[in-house]
Amino acid sequence: MMFELWLSRCYLANGKREKIISLTACISMVGIALGVLVVIVVISVMSGFDKYLEDKMIGTNSHLLWEFYGGTNQPYALQEKLKQVPGIKASSPFIAGQAFMKTGAQVLSVEMRGIDPQLQPQVTKINQYLTKGTLLLKDNEVVLGEELALNLGVGLGNTIQLISPATLKPQEFIVKGIFNSGMYLYDASLVLTDIKSAQRFFAAGDYVTGIAIKAEDIYKVDAIKRLLYNRFYGDYEFEVRTWIDSNRNFLQALRLEKIVMFVVVTMTVVVAAFGIISTLIMSVMSKVRDIGILRSIGAKARSILAIFLFQGLAIGIAGIAFGLVAGISLSRSLNKIVDLISFLIGKDLIPKDIYYFNKIPTSINVHDIGVIIICTLAITLLASFYPAFYATRINATDALRHE
Repeated sequence: MMFELWLSRCYLANGKREKIISLTACISMVGIALGVLVVIVVISVMSGFDKYLEDKMIGTNSHLLWEFYGGTNQPYALQEKLKQVPGIKASSPFIAGQAFMKTGAQVLSVEMRGIDPQLQPQVTKINQYLTKGTLLLKDNEVVLGEELALNLGVGLGNTIQLISPATLKPQEFIVKGIFNSGMYLYDASLVLTDIKSAQRFFAAGDYVTGIAIKAEDIYKVDAIKRLLYNRFYGDYEFEVRTWIDSNRNFLQALRLEKIVMFVVVTMTVVVAAFGIISTLIMSVMSKVRDIGILRSIGAKARSILAIFLFQGLAIGIAGIAFGLVAGISLSRSLNKIVDLISFLIGKDLIPKDIYYFNKIPTSINVHDIGVIIICTLAITLLASFYPAFYATRINATDALRHE
């Protein structure tokens, strides 16, 4: 196998007479590098957005919701039992339901959630999302999403009226805080209060809806869900919902979008692979005499095949290496480039008041990089196969006769 590698290197480094082949090889390598670069940047940005959205999903809500049919009046005793379940980091009781509020001629439906102000920061990031006020709620005090506060035209210290579906009577609450989670769904419809106020609002006595749970690993919530069913099903009537269950359709849409984008952007690598085909065909046609001599002295077809396959793979591997370095470097410095462009044009490319973030989230995933490398190598190998196979079909006698 050593002489095949040696000949491949020699054919790539052609002499002055055949510089055009070396030039086309370099162009093919640059094409592969650019293709890999584009794929890495696009996939790293999409992975970054996936992580950003996941963080927002589990920032306002907990990793798991342990909800009881008819509620439970023993939340703190159940929390003690949860401490014995592996994988659980923290928990907090909650009560949740729908409420109505009237603003002008409109009646808005909002989610009313009663929380333990001391324990809630342990299971969600709601405390980090506060832009005004505090989460330390007392009787008939609430924290609103920023979009909801803007729609209502209220601020800290203002009073709002909420109507309970249980009593159909309006109750007044004082705005104690405003949060911005970056997810419009929550910012425009979520109202937080303390558990006692929520229990009075929903006429729930001393019952709560369930317990919010924070897992040690957000991607192992299904295992914790199974443990809860195995340990407590039969003793209580309940349902466990993970953050993945609550956002399954959205997560599947993100995953499908990422796959489609990967396939579309990978087409740039496929286009670049045509350069490898043309390079190898030119190399084969210029080396007909060499192939004839090799076959006449006993070289087998698989050796001829290997020579040109190695030549194509060498172009592909070099392109992948340059593309990886350039792609990872560009992904890491993408926000610096955006900042530079914003400075030059005197305007933010990503206004925070529109997108809720002023930086492009990127995430360089080892698994994604591995898939990109394997797919590019496969494309390079497929592109190299036909010219290499064509070289094996050249008859030694005919090649030498024509020379």
